[in-house]
This record gives sequence, structure tokens and C-alpha cells, in this order.
Amino acid sequence: DTKVVLINNLTRNVVEAHLQAIFGFYGEIVKIDLPIYVKSGQNRGKASLEYADSTSARTAVSHMNGGQLDGAPLKVELSDAPIR
Repeated sequence: DTKVVLINNLTRNVVEAHLQAIFGFYGEIVKIDLPIYVKSGQNRGKASLEYADSTSARTAVSHMNGGQLDGAPLKVELSDAPIR
């Protein structure tokens, strides 16, 4: 079962610590990929998280898809693609 969660529609203010605090509520996160623009240092509006187990990933998706972070509705889904 997949352990990777894709998050889209992040606002520019979101940093890795926000993702760890909010999504870590659903289980142990073993890896976070939050691509940033080199010049501005701001995120690119998307992130990938890898949980220690697939149950945590499914729980995070069911609770956070359509939920809000920094005032923006999130699109959260499972992914079979591994995080680099």
C-alpha cells in the first residue's frame, strides 16, 4: 500500500514545519519534499509526504483533502510515486 501523499494548492507562506505539524498529527512522517523557488525561497505550491505506514497516509488524505491551510483549500491525494 502506498505511503506517499501529494499536497497541492499550498500558499507561499507554508514551510516544512507547517506540514510536519499538521500532517504529523496523522502519523509518523519519514520524508518531506517541498520544492522551492531558488530566487524567492518560497514553495512551488505543492509538496509530497511519505508516512511510515499506509494507514497514516490514507487517514491524512481522508481528513485533509478539501481542508484549509493558511486560508487555501488543499487537494490531497495518495501517490504511488516514491519521493526522491
